[in-house]
Amino acid sequence: MNENEQRGLQRLDFKSILPIGFETLSDEDKRGVIKRLMDQDIELRREIGRKWHDSNIAENDLRVAIDTIERLEHERKIYSVQHKGQTGSGSYELHIRGGDTRFIVPIIVAVGLIILGIIVILALR
Repeated sequence: MNENEQRGLQRLDFKSILPIGFETLSDEDKRGVIKRLMDQDIELRREIGRKWHDSNIAENDLRVAIDTIERLEHERKIYSVQHKGQTGSGSYELHIRGGDTRFIVPIIVAVGLIILGIIVILALR
């Protein structure tokens, strides 16, 4: 930590964000401006907290989805996983398809041979 950094609670300096000519306003107008600034600050902090919360949920959801995929039995299996989620900055869709390709090739060849056989039988009639 830098030696010049302040530690602990610090006072918020509103003077740095006050509009030009703030000193010339009446006391009631000054309170109104300060109240609006504080309301905007609260709303901004609420929005930041919501986005942070959404991002943490999305991170957890993705971790669970990836762990589930890693635990799938890959041998002689084909799988497709779709997952949708919301993050603090937007939404995402995760599509994962995979499995044992040594398993799918014989199936494709067998289906192809069956279709070829049907075509030959129909052609001979």
